[in-house]
Amino acid sequence: MSENPFDKIPPYKIVDGFLGEALICGLLDHARAEEANFSPTKVGKAEGILDPGIRVSKVHRDFGELRDELKASFEKMMPKAIEELRIPPFDLAHCEIELVAHNDGAFYKRHIDTRTGVPDTKSQRALTGVLYFHSQPKQFSGGQFRLFSLNSQNFVDIEPQSDRLVLFPSWAPHEVMPISCPSGKFEHSRFAINCWYRRPNPHKESS
Repeated sequence: MSENPFDKIPPYKIVDGFLGEALICGLLDHARAEEANFSPTKVGKAEGILDPGIRVSKVHRDFGELRDELKASFEKMMPKAIEELRIPPFDLAHCEIELVAHNDGAFYKRHIDTRTGVPDTKSQRALTGVLYFHSQPKQFSGGQFRLFSLNSQNFVDIEPQSDRLVLFPSWAPHEVMPISCPSGKFEHSRFAINCWYRRPNPHKESS
């Protein structure tokens, strides 16, 4: 009997040491300096809503002088990821990136990335990359990235190690497991950069 495709874990790729120590240190410094500019994350499309029963974290979208280097690093990874994950090739419309901080009690319930974020009639999310980083020594526990099969019967947990990139199709269901950070200090958070590789929308409205 052939395996039920809905039982299978979606394809994923792990890249350790993705950015290197210097850029990771720069990201930590940037996050600390921008603490006051992080805002509570929302769920849903368009303006979204605050729903602490689904998601608790803080987000910031200004990477300052680091933006160009970060986007170049993510874009360079795209062809190999598409090939290894067997995602149908696509032209990159643009990379959408954000910085998220998870502190004590933070989490994000099971979801898929194609149903979140601001609507864009010109492009759609096809490939997701999540890059983790944190202060040393690590001051939190939990926060594993959980990737589910389509029927949610099976899953795999991936540890959020610093400078680890996880890539997977944006349609794949996933979750951020609860975080414990006893100090409660922002600088001790589980930080992550979410990157969405967007492909042109073949059904975009004509201008």
